[in-house]
Amino acid sequence: MDVELRSELQALRARAYGPDADLDRDPAAVARLQELEDLERQARVDAAVRPPVTPPTTPDAAPLVIDDDDAPLVVDDDDVEPGEPPARRPMVRRTRTLWLWAGSLAAVAAVASAASIAATTFVPVARTAGVAQVDTLRVDPSADDSPVRSMGFDSSEVSVYADFHGLTAYAGTTQVDSSGTRAECLILLDTSTLPASGDINASQIGYRYGGCGAGVFPATIEFVVTPDLPDAFRARFPVGSSLQFVSDGDHVGVFSDVE
Repeated sequence: MDVELRSELQALRARAYGPDADLDRDPAAVARLQELEDLERQARVDAAVRPPVTPPTTPDAAPLVIDDDDAPLVVDDDDVEPGEPPARRPMVRRTRTLWLWAGSLAAVAAVASAASIAATTFVPVARTAGVAQVDTLRVDPSADDSPVRSMGFDSSEVSVYADFHGLTAYAGTTQVDSSGTRAECLILLDTSTLPASGDINASQIGYRYGGCGAGVFPATIEFVVTPDLPDAFRARFPVGSSLQFVSDGDHVGVFSDVE
C-alpha cells in the first residue's frame, strides 16, 4: 500500500476504534475501511509468499545448492561411485530442498491467514442497533426532586424531567457499590405515585426502571414494554415494543423501535 492509502486507513481506524468513534453512522466509510483492510492483508500475504530473486550465474560456474549434508547438487562424474547413476544423488537432494521450501511457504500462509482472521474481528457495532430516536426529555425546573433524594441521591445535582406518558425520569449521582463508588444514575418512576408535597414515603413510590453510567459511558435504561406500565405509556408504545433512555446532560434521549 502506498503512503496515501495507508494514511486513509489509519484515519478510518481512528474513527472506528478510537474514543470518539463515529464510523457506525457512515456506511460508506465502513465499506471503505473494510476495502482498505482487505488490501492491507493481501499485501502482507503477497510479501510473505513472494519467492526470492535468484542472482544470475556465469556460464563457467555451475550453481551449487548446499543441503544439510553440505553436498553439492551438481557433481562431476569423478565424484560418483562405480555403479551409481550420476543423477541419483543430485535428484534426491533437489527433492528434499523443494519440500523444505514448500513447507516454509505453507507456514507463512498459515501465519498470514491467522493475522487476517484476527484483523476481521474488529468490526464497528452501532450502539443503538439502528433504532431511531423518537423523543427527548427536558428538565422541568419546577418539579420536586425530593422523591429521589429520599432514595439516596445526592441532595444537589438532581435533574427532574417532565412527565413522559405516565413516567417521570430523574437523573443524579448516588453510591453504586460498597466501596463508595459514585456514578450518575437514571431512574423512571410512576408519575401517579409521586406525592404532590409533604412527607415522602419511598415505599409508596412506584419504581419502574433504573440504570447507572460507568466512566465515559452515560446512564442508560433499556426495557420491553409490559402490560403493567401506565395506560398512557402503552397507548404510545405498545406492549412488546423496545425502548432505551440515554442520559445526555440536561436531556434524555428516547429510542424505540416504534416511531
